[in-house]
Order: sequence, then C-alpha cells, then structure tokens
Amino acid sequence: MFKRGGIYAVNLPHADVQEQEVCPCLVVSNNISNEYSPVVTIIPLSFTRLEKIYDFETFLPALDNGLGRDAKISSHILFTIEKSNVIGDRLGFINKSLMSQVDKTLCLQLGIEEIPGYSKG
Repeated sequence: MFKRGGIYAVNLPHADVQEQEVCPCLVVSNNISNEYSPVVTIIPLSFTRLEKIYDFETFLPALDNGLGRDAKISSHILFTIEKSNVIGDRLGFINKSLMSQVDKTLCLQLGIEEIPGYSKG
C-alpha cells in the first residue's frame, strides 16, 4: 500500500512527448484514500535549481530522503495518478518534520488556512 510521505518512482506523462518519464515522487494523499482509491496524489521531486527554495517548496536533504542526493518538493506541481503508474517499491520516506513543512507549503499554494478546532489525523 502507498503511504503518505513515501517516495516512489512514477511514470509521469508529458504533453509534448510520446514517452513517459520516470521520476521520484512524494505521496501527499491521505492514507485512507491511498488504501481504498485507485488513484494517489503526488508531487514530483526536483534535483535542479536547489540554490533557491521558494515559499511553496520544501528542501529535502539527501540524508532525509533515501535517494542519496538533495532534492526539493515543489507544492505547486500536484498530480493525481492511477496507482498503476507507480513503478516498484518505495524508494524512501520523509520524516514527520519534513512532512509538516510540505503540508504548510501545500496550504500556502492552495490558499487553505488552518481551521480552528480541526486537528489533522
């Protein structure tokens, strides 16, 4: 089963290219959806332009991602894909602290403010 915070290799389609590109991606959909839905929501990881991290991005140090090199998670690039596009087993997993940073960047990107009295589970 796919887990929120997991990093997986994914076949990503490109509009102007016939062939799909394999890219490591972070799962951001919730675990109940990940278990029962035929789709999963992901953010592709980027390994370029790491010198500048914008407010909607999260820096992912090599030591914390299981991939062996630094990356960034750009929360303005969201995909919901069929699970069949995921290739193989999980490549890595980010810790709760980094996932919390990703959550904040997602809220910023989507214009979602914290709701008083609502607790994320």
